[in-house]
Amino acid sequence: MMTIRAIALFFLTIGVSACAGIFEDDDIPISEVPAAAVQAAEGAVDGIKLKSAEAKEKDGRTIYEIDGKADGVKHEVKVTADGQVLKVKTET
Repeated sequence: MMTIRAIALFFLTIGVSACAGIFEDDDIPISEVPAAAVQAAEGAVDGIKLKSAEAKEKDGRTIYEIDGKADGVKHEVKVTADGQVLKVKTET
């Protein structure tokens, strides 16, 4: 009986660990974001001061979600590594 519990616990632990990796954000320093992506984010919002970034894989390419503030307003800019702006979200 103990062996069955041990095996079940093992698989439960592996399953939870695998799921945790799926939902994990890949926070990275702004200094590790490609220059083209940083320049695109800065150009998308006048006066933005970049604060943080996340890298996410989508359809085989890396998308950077870059957060910052301009005039006290928070913005999130989604850009590709080559500097294509995909979306700008402004918190109101």
